[in-house]
Amino acid sequence: MLILPTSKSPDGKARAQKLLRAVVDQRVSCTLAVFNDGDRPREIASRADRRAENDPFRAVVYIPDVTVLEGDPTFSPLLKKQAVGEEVVALTIRFEISSCLKGPSAIDFFELEQAFTRAGSGEVSP
Repeated sequence: MLILPTSKSPDGKARAQKLLRAVVDQRVSCTLAVFNDGDRPREIASRADRRAENDPFRAVVYIPDVTVLEGDPTFSPLLKKQAVGEEVVALTIRFEISSCLKGPSAIDFFELEQAFTRAGSGEVSP
């Protein structure tokens, strides 16, 4: 699991964008992005990481501070989804949004697996 630095850490925003840019550019694995700080988002990220375990084509990015994504147009779709309450965004290998989860489904192992499967198959949400 990749945990992005926060804006409070030294040069956090630039480092976070650089790390996430590497995920965008790698084009190898589908990714679940988990937003916000706290016990619940950490639990979601941990569960998603279990679903990604031992699969080189799956990745989890935990974004505790979404403000680090501001200013880069590549990340604006993620910010929009987080702004409407989505807790998890599944991304294809082309960094396109495949599906989103919130509420009880965001912490459910089966739903996380389905999100990875849809993103891995290249399914893009309309």
